[in-house]
Amino acid sequence: MDMWNSYIRMTMSGFGTSHIDLKTGARWNASIGSVVDKSRDLPVNNVLFQRYDESSRYILAKDITFDLFFSIYDVNSRSMLAARVTNNLNATEWSRIFSMLRVVKVPNFEFRLIGLQDGHTAGLGAAEQLRKRLDGRFVEFDLFGTNTRHIAIDAKTGVPYDLLLLNRAYRAGELACQAKREDFEAVVSPQAHLVYAHG
Repeated sequence: MDMWNSYIRMTMSGFGTSHIDLKTGARWNASIGSVVDKSRDLPVNNVLFQRYDESSRYILAKDITFDLFFSIYDVNSRSMLAARVTNNLNATEWSRIFSMLRVVKVPNFEFRLIGLQDGHTAGLGAAEQLRKRLDGRFVEFDLFGTNTRHIAIDAKTGVPYDLLLLNRAYRAGELACQAKREDFEAVVSPQAHLVYAHG
C-alpha cells in the first residue's frame, strides 16, 4: 500500500500544525539494551547506505526533533539508505544520494519519513524528490506533533521501532519536546553539509 495520496490529502489543510501518522500498523518498541551491540548511530546531517549485516543490523536515530529522518529500503537486496536532514537538499546533495543507490540493480523501494515538530517543515522536499526520482512506495509518514522521537530501524526488514533509551516504556509526557528551534539551530546548522558513509 502506498500512503502518498493520503499524505497529499493531509497537506491540503492545516499542514504542519498537527501530527500526520500514516503507517500500516502500530510501531513496536525496541529497548536500546537489545540493539546497541549491533547498531550504528546516525547523527543529524548524515547519510548512511548499508546492506544488511547482522553485526550492524540497526541504524539508530536518537533525539529527532526539528530534523527529518527518512529511509529508502530495498526489499529485494536488504539495502538501506537512511538520512537525517535539517533543510531541503540541493541538486548536488540529491545527486550524491541517488548515486549511492545505483548499486541496487532491481529496486523495490519502501520510503519512510519521520520527524519534525509542529510548524517546522524543513526538509520535506525529500518526499517530492523521492516520488519523482525513484520507483517505490511510501509506507510511513510520521510527521509533526510535539514529541521527540527515538528510532531504531532494522536493516534486515526496513521496519522502524520506537527506541527505548531507558530500557523501559516512556511515561506520559516524557517524550514532549523540550528543545527550542533556535537552540537546535545553534547546535546543528540547517545549512550544514551532509556527511556520507557506506556501511
